[in-house]
Parts: sequence; structure tokens; C-alpha cells
Amino acid sequence: MTQELNFTAHSSESSSSSSEPLGVASASIADPYVLLKMVDGTIQLLVGDHSTCALSISVPSIFTSLSEKISACTLYRDRGPEPWLRKTRSDAWLSSGIAEPVDGGGSSSQEQSDIYCIICYESGKLEIFEVPSFRCVFSVESFLSGEALLVDAKGRQDDTKVSLKKEAADSIRVVELAMHRWSGQFSRPFLFGLLNDGTFLCYHAYCYEGLESNVKDNSFSPAGSVDLASASDSRLKNLRFRRISVDITLREDISSLARPRITIFNNVGGYEGLFLSGTRPVWVMVCRQRFRVHP
Repeated sequence: MTQELNFTAHSSESSSSSSEPLGVASASIADPYVLLKMVDGTIQLLVGDHSTCALSISVPSIFTSLSEKISACTLYRDRGPEPWLRKTRSDAWLSSGIAEPVDGGGSSSQEQSDIYCIICYESGKLEIFEVPSFRCVFSVESFLSGEALLVDAKGRQDDTKVSLKKEAADSIRVVELAMHRWSGQFSRPFLFGLLNDGTFLCYHAYCYEGLESNVKDNSFSPAGSVDLASASDSRLKNLRFRRISVDITLREDISSLARPRITIFNNVGGYEGLFLSGTRPVWVMVCRQRFRVHP
């Protein structure tokens, strides 16, 4: 079964040529969604219908009037009996102590999953959205600067900002993103970014449990009951990303990607990790949440 889809521009900058067809630059899949990055720096979301085996085009309203171009994007499925990113929500304590449902097979928990969309703009700003609501739950002002620690911009206590030279800011951008959590009882997600100058950024997520994460008064109504409206508006307040040093030298100009360079694998000869293609391909194996580069 085949289906023909036609894409047209939807951004304010492209309104004059809205009737012109658009090409697809890259795609990311997390069933039933397909995220497409178009050649004009916009995105399109395809939603699959399991009953009809058909795809429909859905443009998130938050991106219909976007003036800033998107340089890279990807989908991430956070799955498991207890999806990891849920632990970093500011209202995660609301569900603590609640027993998970038991399935008919005798398992103690059911498989659950949440889908997120990670987007990086040409300015270097990175945002994480829930799918399909496309509500922003995490943002970083300058991802491409390679800071040692990434903290949600909305919850930062300081006003310090990393600034790049204007020449560098105009030329450097993120061309590919990937996020993955490998198997393991205590595993945590990794966030990867590839810059057009060949720089490979690697971050490991962790949950920060500071004093501010224990403040729960804002989620209660005056009567003492849980304020669901406030709870539903929570962000990944306790999410942090720590930069990991990986011994990879890719200093080559990859401003125009013909195909994805980062390939995640879960079982190649019994190993997990990622493969970074290019003129100097590299295998990166994961062993106890640490990377081993080969060759």
C-alpha cells in the first residue's frame, strides 16, 4: 500500500511561495509519528492511523508562524515500566507510591511510553516538546556552545549566558540530533548533537533533586487538594544534562548532510552503542553507561 503526500510551506517567511512543493531534508520515526524536517527549515508531523494504515499531515500550531529556522530535530520515545523522564517532572512526587497496573500475564508492571520532540534552531537554542500536545517542557538557550551542564532555561537561577563571537554564531549550527536510552536497570538517556564543523556533543541525563524540587505547595489548592491544572503545566524541572567527553575527532565540514550520520544500535555482536559515519567512521560501544571508541 502506497500513499502520496504533498507538502507546502507554512511559515510566515514562506507565505509568498506557499503553493510551491517542499522537499524533505530528514525524518525521524516514533510510531505512530513521523517528524519531517523540510529543506526550508520548517517541520511537518505525520500521524499514522493503525485502523486505516494511512498517514495524515499535522503541522503543530506552535510552528505555523515560526520566524526562526530549525537546523535539526528528532523524536525520542521514553519507554519502560516507568519512563525515565517522568521522574524529572516537577510534579513527579504526585505519582510516587502509586502502584503500577498488573497485566494478565503475571508481570508486575506494564510497558509505558512517552514521546518527545527535540528541536534545535539555527540560533543554537534547543527545546524539548511533549508529543502530540507540543508543549515545551525543557529549553536551553545555547546548546551549540557545548556547556558542561544543561539546565532548563525557565528554572535557571542565574542570568549568565554563554555568548559566541558573531562570526562563529553565524557559521556554526547543529545539523543532527539524537536521543536514546540503552538497556539496563539504572540506565539514563543520552543526548547527542553534531555540529557542521564536525564537533560531536554528548550529554548524559540525570535527575537533580535539590531543595527546590521538594517544594510542593504550588500544586495544592487552598482546600488542600491537588491542583491538577497546575500539575499538568509542569516542566522537566529536575532534568539536567552533563557533558561527556568522547575521544572522537571529526573535524570536517558537514554543512550539508546528505544522510544521517548518527546510527543507534542495540545489538551488534552483543554490543550496544552508536555508529558515526563519515570519512572517518567510528564505532562507539556502551559498557555500563560508559563509552568505548573503536577504532
